[in-house]
Amino acid sequence: MIESTITLVGDDIENPGNVETLLVAAEMFAAGAVFREHAHLSRPEFNSLLRDRRARIVSTEQIGAWFRPVVALENVPGAADIYAVRPPIGGSAALVVGNERRGVSHELLALCDYAVQIPMQSRKLNCLNVASAAAVGLYYLTMSGGARRQAGRSVGHRPDILFLAPTDHVELGSSIRSAGAFGWDQVLVDDRHGAWFGIQRATRAEGRAAARRARNPIRVIPSAVERGYAFDEVIVVTTTPGGIPLSRAKLAGGQRHLLVIPDTHGVEVDTVDWEQFGKQVTWVTLDVPRIPSGRRYRLDASIVLAETARQIGRPSVQPRRKHPSVVPRYDRALRLRMPSLGEVVYLEDLDCY
Repeated sequence: MIESTITLVGDDIENPGNVETLLVAAEMFAAGAVFREHAHLSRPEFNSLLRDRRARIVSTEQIGAWFRPVVALENVPGAADIYAVRPPIGGSAALVVGNERRGVSHELLALCDYAVQIPMQSRKLNCLNVASAAAVGLYYLTMSGGARRQAGRSVGHRPDILFLAPTDHVELGSSIRSAGAFGWDQVLVDDRHGAWFGIQRATRAEGRAAARRARNPIRVIPSAVERGYAFDEVIVVTTTPGGIPLSRAKLAGGQRHLLVIPDTHGVEVDTVDWEQFGKQVTWVTLDVPRIPSGRRYRLDASIVLAETARQIGRPSVQPRRKHPSVVPRYDRALRLRMPSLGEVVYLEDLDCY
């Protein structure tokens, strides 16, 4: 039996990269990690990962015997909103995440005491990358982020997002996927390390993973260090102690606010000229129990986006507009920014992230 506050259970995970990132997510929350036995785990790349990180392969019967309660993170009928429910978590609790395409298997769903889901605000993309979802689930089940969601706010309270200095195209792609799933239709990217724009053709193909086109796009807009911005407040979220804890910070301030998620592998936040972006800078701390050595940008970004989406909430009835607004979104907040800049990324292009 694994001794931990909670154990992350991976069910039929196919992608070795997702296995590795799930192990990092578990480490962030001082959680154990096990994987239900299946054919994929016999591949050499899985064996080395699990051996080096000391994660165990277990049977369905062992999961049922060892863990209580067992919580499935799956958008099945009747699943509770993870923002609004707090299952009793003890030393033998388990959080189950499922296959990248098929979700949690029927065998494990039958063992689960609870089913919870992360509310999505996209009409076309109903899930996150499995490791991103696991990080969000662990945050709300084990940390202070589990307060009841604020209800009924308008989407006008949605801040703009800046992904600052990402170093890996897959990590950035997963983060963009999370932004789309949580309802953003465009994001800014400071791509100083060439993780998204102007990259080699093979890397671009992997980054976009354009298997098919969706009907709900997200625009990725390049942000340049030489341009000036005029946001009222810049909210910078890092793991550095001393900032406002993420769950207590006001993140849903609207379009005059910029939410910055820096990749600390790619930039030292102390060296950034924050006055370039806005009048006031607020520091927020993503206060997870541990900072893993193999930190993954998508995990930090997805937790921050989930908490922002929680604070925004979802209006119960869509407002009716007789006269749609024609005012450009960035008429004041972004100076020297032409609306034609950027790239439209279709959410289904991000399914593999």
